[in-house]
Amino acid sequence: MFYEKRKKSLSNVTAQIGIWTALSVVTRLGKHLLVGPIQFINLPLLFAMLSGMLYGAEVGMGVGFLSFLVSDSFLGLGLWTIVDGGTAGLLGALWSKVWPKSRLLLFILAYLSTFLYDIATSCTLYMIFGLSPMEAIVIGILGLFIPVAGGGIFAIGPTTEAATAITLLFIADRLIRKNTLS
Repeated sequence: MFYEKRKKSLSNVTAQIGIWTALSVVTRLGKHLLVGPIQFINLPLLFAMLSGMLYGAEVGMGVGFLSFLVSDSFLGLGLWTIVDGGTAGLLGALWSKVWPKSRLLLFILAYLSTFLYDIATSCTLYMIFGLSPMEAIVIGILGLFIPVAGGGIFAIGPTTEAATAITLLFIADRLIRKNTLS
């Protein structure tokens, strides 16, 4: 696998974090300019998982956290920045262990990772804002499918998970094919 051949020097890790974070921030801000704050794809998480898979845990963690920190500095910082960034960083680091042999498995892992991210961040934030753990879990899961707690879109969770997983699959396929053929 091509990613194992890359040197893990501090300057290489720092450069990869910077490049992938910039790509994540620019695409997230571009999405907000085009369609507003409607969540239908999680670009920071997508780039955290992708960079973690391709370049290792350090890069995935850095991209996950910094993507939210930098883009939220333009869109609005809050407690969610720490929760979203920390969770995306953790998943980005975990994706350093992912290298499935099939596209279907890659899609399933990306879908489930995004699904778990959505539940974990929602539940954490609901508990920070005063809900009991059980209420947070119920509203966190229901909110993926029906409008609750201020939401207004049906099935936004499965839509976001699918769009994120499909986009990750498309980009990973192109990057891996290009780098293994060169």
